[in-house]
Amino acid sequence: MFTKPDGSLLAEFGSRMGEALVRHRADLEVRAARIEAELSIKARSEFLANMNHELRTPLNAIIGFATMLRNTDEYELDEERRGEYADYILQSADLLLGHINTILEVAALESGAVEMQGDIVDLGEVLSAALARAKIRADAAGVVLERRDEGTEILAWSDHDRTCQTIDHLLQAAIKSCGEGGRILARTSIDTDGWAEIAIRDDGDGYTSEEIAEALEAFKELHRGLDRSFSGPGVGYAVAKTFAEMQGGQFQIKSRKGQGTLVRMILPPSAEQAGARPQDTQDEVSMEMANDAA
Repeated sequence: MFTKPDGSLLAEFGSRMGEALVRHRADLEVRAARIEAELSIKARSEFLANMNHELRTPLNAIIGFATMLRNTDEYELDEERRGEYADYILQSADLLLGHINTILEVAALESGAVEMQGDIVDLGEVLSAALARAKIRADAAGVVLERRDEGTEILAWSDHDRTCQTIDHLLQAAIKSCGEGGRILARTSIDTDGWAEIAIRDDGDGYTSEEIAEALEAFKELHRGLDRSFSGPGVGYAVAKTFAEMQGGQFQIKSRKGQGTLVRMILPPSAEQAGARPQDTQDEVSMEMANDAA
């Protein structure tokens, strides 16, 4: 009864089974796409909710202290207090600008609108400028910034503006990780193959491998405790990692609970040589930055 020629029951059965498998596979693909879209929407909503908190805090500080400065007589502010409040406004404005830049960078990365312009960049100069920008925020947090190299010329092939943004994110994350009295060490170096590196080491609380993995996912922020204080590295690490890798470089994090975090950005010496990274030989040298601070 079950014969193989076309039109037989066996052939019809096989045809129907094939169609059922195709429909089942299509159904699975649709479900997977829907789940992925739902997760993306949820992650974006969480990111925006966190940024809502992060944006409102410095903005409220700016409005409050500016109002008091405008009504100096009413609040009986002396010269010293007015200067102190003006500093608070500058610190809050710097923090607010950093958050806005992060939102714009994430939006650009999401849309694929980020383009890299390769050029020869002096990382020593880039680090000096980044440390100067971070000083206001570090002073407000009671954190000490230290340069651990000679500030000599260290050349790399990269996009100048994106490299500056990457270092800004790394310093901001380090400041957030440190408590009052914390210390951040930064240095540039170059290996025998010409690959340039910026390393930033903080003595903050440090993170577990799971927390680091979560921090490297865009739109996520580590949440600790019940005080709604978002103290983790958050989306800044994800943006920094993306920028480093888009420039043909590498981004590495080493962190231990209670021992702080070491972050390294390694960039190629030239566009022609931006291929495989030479075997890593600088991990131990970088980790010695912690011992130097002792």
